[in-house]
Amino acid sequence: MEEEYLEEKRLDEKFTTAYEVVEHRLTALWNAIDAIDTKTHIVIGFASVILVVLGGFYSLEPGAWPHLSLILFATALLSYIVLVVLGVLSYRIRGWSYKPDPATLLQHCEDETCSTSDMKRWVVNECKLACYDNLEKLKKKSTLTNWVLRTFAAETILLVSGLAYALVAR
Repeated sequence: MEEEYLEEKRLDEKFTTAYEVVEHRLTALWNAIDAIDTKTHIVIGFASVILVVLGGFYSLEPGAWPHLSLILFATALLSYIVLVVLGVLSYRIRGWSYKPDPATLLQHCEDETCSTSDMKRWVVNECKLACYDNLEKLKKKSTLTNWVLRTFAAETILLVSGLAYALVAR
């Protein structure tokens, strides 16, 4: 009897440790998802401001700007559109896994035949599945956000190059 109790206690400690590790991993995934969305928000905001400010300069004297400068501005405008499309595609990645499902968790709690160790094993497995499910979506979101950042860099270089060429050509 005491041997069964000690075995149950050891198993309980193992699952508690496993749960803490998996919970830490899930928390890191949620933080990464939030960070990626924040980066995308900031980049789209900066890209919009830069485009509007430099677009204002170009609209002051439209005939006074060299053709190459206008071509660079138009190319930057196209890259901005690509940036926004990539940002929207990144935002559309949804359907994150929030396992374990609270209703199912309550069913396990109310089940008289389900021991504490069995329940902890189930919770750890559900959290592990959530990690794997979310990791795949996070990779897609991360890839799109990397392209948003690259497109932002290209847009900025095009806009600054066009403005610099216009200033040097005058």
